[in-house]
Amino acid sequence: MTIFLSVLWSCNNPTKKEYSTDSDKITEQTRSDFEKYISTLDQIPLPLEANPRGQLPVISKNFDKNIFEKYKHTWTSQPLGIYYKDEKTIGIIDCGIGDWGLVPFLTTYDLKGNKIDSTGFYDKSGQDMGYEAIELVTFNADRTITVLDTLKRWDFNEDKTDIVEGSMKMTTGKVEYRIIENGQIEKK
Repeated sequence: MTIFLSVLWSCNNPTKKEYSTDSDKITEQTRSDFEKYISTLDQIPLPLEANPRGQLPVISKNFDKNIFEKYKHTWTSQPLGIYYKDEKTIGIIDCGIGDWGLVPFLTTYDLKGNKIDSTGFYDKSGQDMGYEAIELVTFNADRTITVLDTLKRWDFNEDKTDIVEGSMKMTTGKVEYRIIENGQIEKK
């Protein structure tokens, strides 16, 4: 009788069963990977100024190299660190190799690790015969990014083998970006 009551009681006593699908496991693993990854990144001191001829600081020395490969910006080789983090989104700056050294790329994510937006900031920087441009990028604490540029151009001689001395024309410009509430990077 005791066995019968035990079996009857256990059959009538609802137990909590957990069902999971492979997609739930993948989502959970992705979230865990992203949280683990950002925990290996350091906060970037702001404002941060960068130009392609200068050196970016070494900030996140102990980043997880394996997980970086999963979340990195396409053209980058190492993370710089966390630009900002709020209750909805996070901005991470990665470093790619440019003509003169490391250059910053910004990627924004939701807190689960889903990419929202990304961009690079050096559209003009470079040097060639008759052309030289440099851009200064400033990452500000208010989630605005300012890009100042100086562009120099020279005329070529008749056979286009050299520049004409004294023909330099210089222009300067300014482009501003801001990260809006949903993590999109907006160019003003």
